[in-house]
Amino acid sequence: MTADAPVTCNPRPLSKSKLIAFRQCPKRLWLEIHRPEAREDSSATQAVFRTGHEVGALAQRLYDPAGEGAVIDWQAEGMACALERTRLLLQQPKPIFEAGLAGAGGLAFADVMLPVAAGQEPAWKMVEVKSSTSVKRYHEDDIAIQSHIARAAGVNLRSVCIAHIDATWVYPGQGDYSGLLIEKDMTAAALARSAEVATWIASAQQVAAQAQPPRIPMGAQCVSPFPCGFQTHCGKELAGVEFPVTWLPRTPSKAFKDFLTESHARDMREVPNALLTPMQRRVRDASLSGQPYFDAEGARQDLAPYPLPAYFLDFETIQFGVPRWAGTRPFQMLPFQFSLHRLDAQGELTHCAFLDLSGNDPSAAFAAALAQACAEPLPIFVYNAGFEGTRLNELAQRFPLMAQALLAIHGRLVDLLPITRTRYYHPLQRGSWSIKQVLPTLAPNARYDALPGVRDGSMAMEAYVEAISPTTTAQRKAAIHGELLAYCALDTLAMVEVWRNLSQGQPPPNPSITPSPSPTKEYTMLTQAEPTPQDPFFAQLMQHLMDGTMIPKVQVERSIGPIIGFFLPDALSTVLGEDIVMLCPEFPIRNNRPLAMPAAARVAASEIQRQESNQSTNIDWLMLNRRTQELLLVELKTTDTSFRALQAEIYETLQSKIGHQQSAAFLADDLEDICDASQERGKYLNVQKMLAVGLGVAEDKIHEALARCKSAKVIYLAPEASKPKRWREDWTWLSFSDLPLTLKNHAHADQWPTLRSSLIGLDTLTRRMRNGDDAAEAGGKNYKELLGYAEALDRCQSKGASIVLGFVNWRTELPAASLEDLKTRSFKCDEAEGGTGKKVARNWISGDQFLAQVTSKMEAAEQTEDSVPLPSPLTALLEHSQIPRSELLVNHWYAGKGRNGDIGLWNGEDFLVLAQVGVKVGPGPRDWDKDWGVKVEPYFEAEWGCFQPFKLLDLGTIGTPLGERDYAKTMLFKD
Repeated sequence: MTADAPVTCNPRPLSKSKLIAFRQCPKRLWLEIHRPEAREDSSATQAVFRTGHEVGALAQRLYDPAGEGAVIDWQAEGMACALERTRLLLQQPKPIFEAGLAGAGGLAFADVMLPVAAGQEPAWKMVEVKSSTSVKRYHEDDIAIQSHIARAAGVNLRSVCIAHIDATWVYPGQGDYSGLLIEKDMTAAALARSAEVATWIASAQQVAAQAQPPRIPMGAQCVSPFPCGFQTHCGKELAGVEFPVTWLPRTPSKAFKDFLTESHARDMREVPNALLTPMQRRVRDASLSGQPYFDAEGARQDLAPYPLPAYFLDFETIQFGVPRWAGTRPFQMLPFQFSLHRLDAQGELTHCAFLDLSGNDPSAAFAAALAQACAEPLPIFVYNAGFEGTRLNELAQRFPLMAQALLAIHGRLVDLLPITRTRYYHPLQRGSWSIKQVLPTLAPNARYDALPGVRDGSMAMEAYVEAISPTTTAQRKAAIHGELLAYCALDTLAMVEVWRNLSQGQPPPNPSITPSPSPTKEYTMLTQAEPTPQDPFFAQLMQHLMDGTMIPKVQVERSIGPIIGFFLPDALSTVLGEDIVMLCPEFPIRNNRPLAMPAAARVAASEIQRQESNQSTNIDWLMLNRRTQELLLVELKTTDTSFRALQAEIYETLQSKIGHQQSAAFLADDLEDICDASQERGKYLNVQKMLAVGLGVAEDKIHEALARCKSAKVIYLAPEASKPKRWREDWTWLSFSDLPLTLKNHAHADQWPTLRSSLIGLDTLTRRMRNGDDAAEAGGKNYKELLGYAEALDRCQSKGASIVLGFVNWRTELPAASLEDLKTRSFKCDEAEGGTGKKVARNWISGDQFLAQVTSKMEAAEQTEDSVPLPSPLTALLEHSQIPRSELLVNHWYAGKGRNGDIGLWNGEDFLVLAQVGVKVGPGPRDWDKDWGVKVEPYFEAEWGCFQPFKLLDLGTIGTPLGERDYAKTMLFKD
């Protein structure tokens, strides 16, 4: 249809969104109907739409937790079917979502319709869900339109509400979003505007029927109350205008706004000089003359108090209307990236950056990295200090331990934006002082439109969300990583160019110069130093190796381990603040070197203690802390499923033996024995050479050097997702995001960020993500509630097969799990039929099956307990306390009897004093002699390493080691 073709149509029902468009701008309504292809929504607008859909989906769960309601999908069902289905559902007292309503020339889809008690006649509460944090003026129009159409459609409305996000609500985690939405009753206000809405509909229908769009000049309505997607289309009308009035900076002047509305002026030369502010005159004069405005002396004076060296800093942030991380608020700006340039007095420019694409809350890591990067007390230039300053204040409130450092950074911020706005304007800026408009006028070779992918803040947010999605491939994530680093680096490089020109009074380039498409050497170095598909060999190699995480049977640890080991001593030195040196990768240690223990215990441990041999296992890296002469036993894991308890026991045994003997010299003896027994003698001799080099001694002095190592520290370098719930406090667990951002002393430190960035993705790459199970969840949650062990058993007993419990690979994992393990778990629970989201069958077990397997485990445990003879005082105690024997086995209680005849237990921390009259908590173990008259003495020999078992004399030899070994359970009540 051409622009002059007549439009003939009968009055058409207009949707609520069309009527809201009419309220913003009648021309927008016309374009929505007749030129929809001209609409170009920005990435920011699209993000708003996505947030709205997310909030809407969440509202359905909150308003209908039982899932009994119906959802109307007119796009799938067709408009006529959707309206008819809604009509039928309105006769039933169940929630309806996206209910289709037509009447009075309008069409609406109500977010939530809730039935209310009203006798025999169905009555309804209408709730419009908004993803904003307050009720806006246009929301009042929205709900007035909705209620008018609903009543015209014959709906008996009892109340009308707007539900919006509570900006003060803090997400507690675990998928619990109760409290996110709050309601405001709008019944009286909405119903009172019914006649007004009828007038809007009639006027909008007239505009929709016109052959030509209304003549409305661009103005404030183009961006308020929300950005219009037709701005580019309407802007073409200004193509013939040499100096558009839209280039003039905004002003609060009512006279100026009235003039533009009444005169329809399009060129700034049409605006009387008396209506212009000094800033607007400056822009007009520079535009008309073609010459930039530059107050060089004023700019120099503004910047004189801030000499070099100085930092140039920029943040990138993300916000979620529906929070994803516990402890965060809706729409809270959470920084995930910064770029920091440092310019010294000689003009030397250096750069560092932080970017967290792990998918976890990046705030703490961001704050720590920023405090470290800005440690020098230098001026910190930013562009719009209000943004960075507010983020710093928020971080300081969230992380009190870092507050002093963060507030110190805030106190050193220097805002370049007001200085630039006051002292400089170039005609190519076209009325904007955005750094993206200013930079090309000062450094034509540095261009945002030459960047790969991400070119503005909204695109950065979109890229971040894509990068942390579990469905994004590793290759795409690496590409986004490079794009984000390049974009943010250009922001701070742009500030450097602004500072150079303003501080040195350097004249700006001629506006007629067209920026060159080839970037400068400096720009290329700073923005392409991170992985992209065209990156150097090492980045491509890392990408190739990391792809192995998604290939069966590929052991990424073996392929990537040597590369990590190349950098690891320097990385650990930075993290631990120590001087760490590599002794040997894959260091061999002899298998099954048991600690000294009584004969009875050794027999009981026969299943895990085989005869000594020269068979060996390897420590991933054996390192040395030069300052403390402590050995480091470092283990690498790259997946969430590779942790092995038996391997941890080997480390535990080795650590205990070194501590007990106050010497690691036996490692040299073992190495010689293994070497003598091996057919690869040369390899083990090479290990000895590496030890000698690392220890800084001759080969014949290795034994002596290791004898000086009186302790060992166990360090696991592994994904955060793989950390066991019960982890030893004296062992160090480092996730890959815990590794330092930069290395200072390594010869190839420039390659470290590429390696670290590749590893960080492993921190949250769980089996669920690899299998795509996360994608099966609706809105991030595919269950109704979380239950503890006892609650899960109760629910299974009462509900049976009508419920399902989440248990990954339950057919193989549940039979192998112990009762002790099950008691520490929480279980997802949902209805077997019609539950929330999609479920993978191998990960969900019916309630009756779960109950049957657990009951079987309990019976087996009781048979085992019955075979252990208990002293009569303890038997009496159990009868009074009703503590199951299995509880004693799990928690390693000690038994005792006090002066007054009361019988009690001690679990290493507290007494349980159980008399016939009740239970009370007694004193700690240091008060035994005074309060109980019971002496405690060692039961096993001191040589038994780190375990400290005891016996209580008045009950005989009753005791258990403070540790979790198989043989410990068999010794629990052994006389």
